[in-house]
Amino acid sequence: MFLDKGKNEFKNDVLLGLSDPIQKSIPSKYLYDDVGSELFERITLQPEYYPTRTEILLLDNYSNDLVKDISKEIILIELGSGSSKKTKFLFTEIIKKQNKLYYFPIDISFNFLNSVVSHLQNSVSNVIVKGIPDDYINGINHCNSILFENNFEIKNVCRFIVFLGSSIGNFEIADAIDFLNDVRLQIANDDYLLIGFDLEKDISLLENAYNDKEGVTAKFNLNLLNRINKELGGNFGIDNFSHRSFYNKDKKRIEMHILSNKKQHVFISSLNKQFCFEKDETIHTENSYKYGLKDIDHISEKAGFSIAKEFSDENNWYKLVLLKPK
Repeated sequence: MFLDKGKNEFKNDVLLGLSDPIQKSIPSKYLYDDVGSELFERITLQPEYYPTRTEILLLDNYSNDLVKDISKEIILIELGSGSSKKTKFLFTEIIKKQNKLYYFPIDISFNFLNSVVSHLQNSVSNVIVKGIPDDYINGINHCNSILFENNFEIKNVCRFIVFLGSSIGNFEIADAIDFLNDVRLQIANDDYLLIGFDLEKDISLLENAYNDKEGVTAKFNLNLLNRINKELGGNFGIDNFSHRSFYNKDKKRIEMHILSNKKQHVFISSLNKQFCFEKDETIHTENSYKYGLKDIDHISEKAGFSIAKEFSDENNWYKLVLLKPK
């Protein structure tokens, strides 16, 4: 059911996005099919890609500080969990506080999520894992239903929601506030939300992170065309398109695009529609906003959260922010 719903949404979003006469675009969530999720894991290992290693360092150093003051049983929920490799630092500290941990990773890549859940079940002690193949808000709602069905008293547990990888930066600022508002509606006053924010920094450092020398980010971006070919019957010639990524200084964001190398036409059979691309025309596939400290305060406040704790690396490149509902 979820897979059918997801395919219909994909069709509709591709049709809408490629029909835009001003700027073709496709939402970034569609970059993460099984192949895309694997490629993204490879991106995190590239030397230019500082966010993952910086966030891992912060979690290694501060996971105890993040959870030590929570007296209730912690239920861990992760949005866009990916490989869950960073979350293991939280596992270690939480298990020191309680005998077992219920962990709900939420990810839209069904097969990739299943493989991660299987690995965790076989490799991590005292952690009970239930994967949720869904989008973020529906996933939290699903977790809440599971807790209710299994007789958990919400007043006796603390839902600790984790949103790492600076994935919040993929939202427009207004949409980020709306999203956090939606999260707020799903949780109680004694719950927490941990977010990773990528901070403003030198432009060359930013652009290098999204244009790695090995070309893994390019493969990740262009895989979206492979996905359209495979799932929607497109006839994109991948070699006729290129990866383009740059920092938009006015909007304080990295933009990722797929560039048409020539004037060409592409037919997508499931849409029964042909799309024309001019030379150098692009499909806008992703934004990654970079935050100033005032930006973090602003969206937290607007969404009904206060900052409980925050931790930055020594270069002030990245910040973990623990939010508590007001």
